[in-house]
Amino acid sequence: MASAMLSVGVLPSDSLTFRQAAEAFLREKKERLKVQSYDRVKVMLDHFLDVLGDVPVDRLTVDQYTLALHHLDAYEHHGKPLKNSYKNKVVRNFKNLCNWCGRRYDLHTNIPDKFDPYRNEEKEEMQILTLEQFNSFLDVCNEEPWRSLFITLYYMGLRIGEANALTFADVDFQANTLTVNKTVTTKVQRDGARYLITSPKTRSSVRTLPMPQIVSNALLGLRGKQYGAEENPSQTFVFGGLAPIPESTLQKKKEKYLKAADLPNIRLHDFRHSCASFLINNGATPLLVSRWLGHANVTMTLNTYSHLWNDELEKIVAVIDKTYPNVPQI
Repeated sequence: MASAMLSVGVLPSDSLTFRQAAEAFLREKKERLKVQSYDRVKVMLDHFLDVLGDVPVDRLTVDQYTLALHHLDAYEHHGKPLKNSYKNKVVRNFKNLCNWCGRRYDLHTNIPDKFDPYRNEEKEEMQILTLEQFNSFLDVCNEEPWRSLFITLYYMGLRIGEANALTFADVDFQANTLTVNKTVTTKVQRDGARYLITSPKTRSSVRTLPMPQIVSNALLGLRGKQYGAEENPSQTFVFGGLAPIPESTLQKKKEKYLKAADLPNIRLHDFRHSCASFLINNGATPLLVSRWLGHANVTMTLNTYSHLWNDELEKIVAVIDKTYPNVPQI
């Protein structure tokens, strides 16, 4: 009865519990969010619902909320405690639920606002492979499709989900272009599906890029090896063939070749950062880097990579000094 009333937005006679509220809240979210985003919100809310699910929204106490935070602190994922940055996201999602209850049902609680946020860890520093290091990586990465995959990641700057979602229909060898129009995850599995394909991260992520010859040659070589690539290109994944490659396999291969090349164990996403560094070191402007990487705007590019342009300031000084070679040094 309660769930039926909630579906039409009518407040049940007895006070609404957090579990009931979350069910209605998530029904709304499901219509607006991508599957991955919806699942993340649900998982984060479950951390609090395990403790507060049966508590009425407008009767939450400090002690109850404290108990929920202790539960969050004690939770381990793959044997490791949750990072404070993630716990802050969990708290923000719970606050979103509380605020939604206030707007929808006029049920209010300010208990979460009485607590300070967790202190975030220092942001994990991006690691860059120089061109010389990447060539050393390629010297030991001589198996397909891995060699072609990492060439594509390094020179095209694709997110790993974008690269893994590429089919041969996205590669135009005559025009020498590569089109990014989707992303894939193998972590989210529903109804027995091994992977989930959705639209890219932002509108700007949809892009068609010209391919450098090293990328074009690599992908053309793969087309001759992947079964169905020419007969059914839209159903044949460039790197995985019949299905995208599981993220866990990508991680293992990345670690294998980095170790063999005696290079730091960078993240998969750092190949994208390495691409940005390569472009910047070769004179690409912020606008070009933004378009190449599919950023939402140039501001995001500058916020992420401004430190990589520091050397360009020295070049400006060198240009000015060259213009006035007879100016004495003081």
